[in-house]
Amino acid sequence: MRKIKLSILIIIAVCSVQSAVAWSGFGHCCIVYIAEQHLTPEAKKKCHYYLRHSLPYYAGWMDSWRGAEAYKSVNNPHSGLATSDGKTMLIDRGGKPKGRVMGHLRLALAELGDGKYKNLPDSVVRQRIINMVHYVGDMHCPSHVKFQKKTFPQYVYTKGVTRNGKVASYHGFWDGSPGTGRYKWTMEEYAAAVDNVSRKQAKAWQSGSLEDWGRDIARGGHRGRELLPDGTDISKMTKEQKAEAIALADEMVLIAAYRLAHVLNTIFADGNIPITNKK
Repeated sequence: MRKIKLSILIIIAVCSVQSAVAWSGFGHCCIVYIAEQHLTPEAKKKCHYYLRHSLPYYAGWMDSWRGAEAYKSVNNPHSGLATSDGKTMLIDRGGKPKGRVMGHLRLALAELGDGKYKNLPDSVVRQRIINMVHYVGDMHCPSHVKFQKKTFPQYVYTKGVTRNGKVASYHGFWDGSPGTGRYKWTMEEYAAAVDNVSRKQAKAWQSGSLEDWGRDIARGGHRGRELLPDGTDISKMTKEQKAEAIALADEMVLIAAYRLAHVLNTIFADGNIPITNKK
């Protein structure tokens, strides 16, 4: 009986962590669920082989285990830093994540792409998939984009964000934005409502290099700051402002979902995604 109670408490604790960080548990699950719907049969089969679960099962896994000693090497900050001009995102060189979230994806591509996953232990491939399932979502969240203070001083909040006059969180607003106004929605209901992307649009999001992807991510970060400038009282946002915020959140969720599907489809077709357009 004590073991059963302990297990219940652990599940509650994990869910609490998932709902408090990143895209929130709901947002991450929606991203990964949508991605799973767009996997090729081959990629879906191999993901199930390595994970022994559906992809959404691991949507918030890296948040839940971020404090564990064993995962510190792959659990650097889940945010990313934009270039000095703010047009794209910095990608760590050398194939190692050094504190910017796109470095995690770079590392996974370096280790798994071009068929290299076949030569790795199953446990390594499993962990890399789990990392990507979470971090591809994280990098597309508007609040996870950091801008350099010297060139974007307007993004340094002094008054902060409030709700009914009380201190609130800019980060928390965007993390929970996919669920705004969607009380008790499931990830399936969310996907049915928002995933109406044309093949042309999906291909545009999935094409190019990580450097290209970084431009969309940076634009999302800028837009997030524009919609919630310093001193914003969230409770006083108009219906139009709220609608714009939800639209941005939904767009970034979908971009993340389609790119995650593309990453997994490419890896398990023995291909790879270029880091940059430079030769």
